[in-house]
Amino acid sequence: MNQAKQQHAPLITFEGIDGSGKTTQIRLLSSWLEKRNLRYRIVREPGGTSISEKIRNLLLDKENKGMDAVCEMFLFSAARAQVTTEIILPALAGGIVVI
Repeated sequence: MNQAKQQHAPLITFEGIDGSGKTTQIRLLSSWLEKRNLRYRIVREPGGTSISEKIRNLLLDKENKGMDAVCEMFLFSAARAQVTTEIILPALAGGIVVI
């Protein structure tokens, strides 16, 4: 069978604690991609979609200090699932680099 291989764009993540330079690196990468006329999309986590942003607000709300660690983990996972389905996978399939 002669099937064309579908190319997907890369998913690039920057991980680290607050103040470690993630935003700076994202800005530098974005500039590099722009100079090469490559399409890209920046997504923050948790967040990025209407549902994920609501979950983000729950996670960051100081009133929720007593949140159980397992509850927090499931909320992060739910936000990640939503942004993955709604934004990341379609973008990658469309040849858009996701940061």
